[in-house]
Amino acid sequence: MAIKPKDSVFTTVMWDGESSIADFPAHIARMENHAKRLRVELPENFPTVIANEICGFKNSHDEKQKLLLTIRYSTFDNISLTSRPLPKLRSTEIHGKTRPLKKWLGEVTGTKHGDWKPYLDARDDAEQSGADISILIDEFSIVDTDRASVVVIDEDGTAYVSDSDLAVHGITNQIISRALNSIGIPVMKARLNERMVARSEEILVTGTGIGCSKLVTIDGEIIGRKKSLIFEKCRDLLSQHYSNPDTWTNMCEYLQ
Repeated sequence: MAIKPKDSVFTTVMWDGESSIADFPAHIARMENHAKRLRVELPENFPTVIANEICGFKNSHDEKQKLLLTIRYSTFDNISLTSRPLPKLRSTEIHGKTRPLKKWLGEVTGTKHGDWKPYLDARDDAEQSGADISILIDEFSIVDTDRASVVVIDEDGTAYVSDSDLAVHGITNQIISRALNSIGIPVMKARLNERMVARSEEILVTGTGIGCSKLVTIDGEIIGRKKSLIFEKCRDLLSQHYSNPDTWTNMCEYLQ
């Protein structure tokens, strides 16, 4: 049976390998929003159901370390959890390759939905070309990437994120946006078109897995300036975020 977009909804979180999840409320809120757009009916007390699953989930990895945990609710088999190590390519300089954004009908595009293969294919295409990430384009503008969100640092010091409803608006991007605002760097939504990219000082790529990375080339063309002031701040701010105990929710305690 072919996998369809409205078969499931998912999110990928940072997991401590035991019973705590980073940014749990934000991930739950996004899953609920995406499920509504996909017309996927979630169970009552959905956060409690998820917490119960994670509380009893066993770490199959040898080392005690932070991991990525994908939480998926399927209309066929309910909840599934899949863990994997953090990627080696994280919070570093990366290279991108452009590719047209795959678009679905209705409100599907921009959600974490069941038919994720086009995003995996986009990543594979980039890596086959020697790049690290696929930059997804629609109407001559950056909308998304295969697994992360984009932040363009303009020459005037303003940070811009995509205003497109076709983008998957990332949890890490929200964290970085709040952190940049807190240190005096305004963050605004805009169309990330060719002109903005051409005049950018830096372009950052943010996600739970990729952390805060700096895009240094797109299709082999150098992007921005060599100095990485915002990138370094972004990387430090994200590290501080995950070091803050308030970031984490213990799933077993959540159930009490």
